[in-house]
Amino acid sequence: MKKLFKLCIILLLIILGFNIGIELAQLRRPVNSSRMEECLRLYKNYRADTDQEKLAQGLKKISLTPLDFQHIIDRFILYRTQKSAMAQSMRLLKAFRMGFDIQVEKVYSISGMENEPFRLDAEILAVFEKNPQLIKEAFEG
Repeated sequence: MKKLFKLCIILLLIILGFNIGIELAQLRRPVNSSRMEECLRLYKNYRADTDQEKLAQGLKKISLTPLDFQHIIDRFILYRTQKSAMAQSMRLLKAFRMGFDIQVEKVYSISGMENEPFRLDAEILAVFEKNPQLIKEAFEG
């Protein structure tokens, strides 16, 4: 009876360990692109009316500086113009979402993202993935 009880405990611990391992292996990093989408909307509106005060107020609402805004728009332009790098970047986004630590050579960080160097690119690429129409409207419309 004791041997059966010990065997059951060992099996339960093995199953528990296996489940924990599976959960850790599937650890996902959420990528919220709403701030980048708002940045594109601000850019689109700024191109239409060139009102710097309205742009500054919009940036303040999403906690970005004008320099942050400039870096973000530059990154969007970079990804739009270098289509050959897009497939590779999308694979990096997938790896980032899976929890891999991406080491980058040249880092553009903006306010609040210093601890994850690829986060800015991940959020920008997520917009390319989820809302390409917004990008088209911001730059072509």
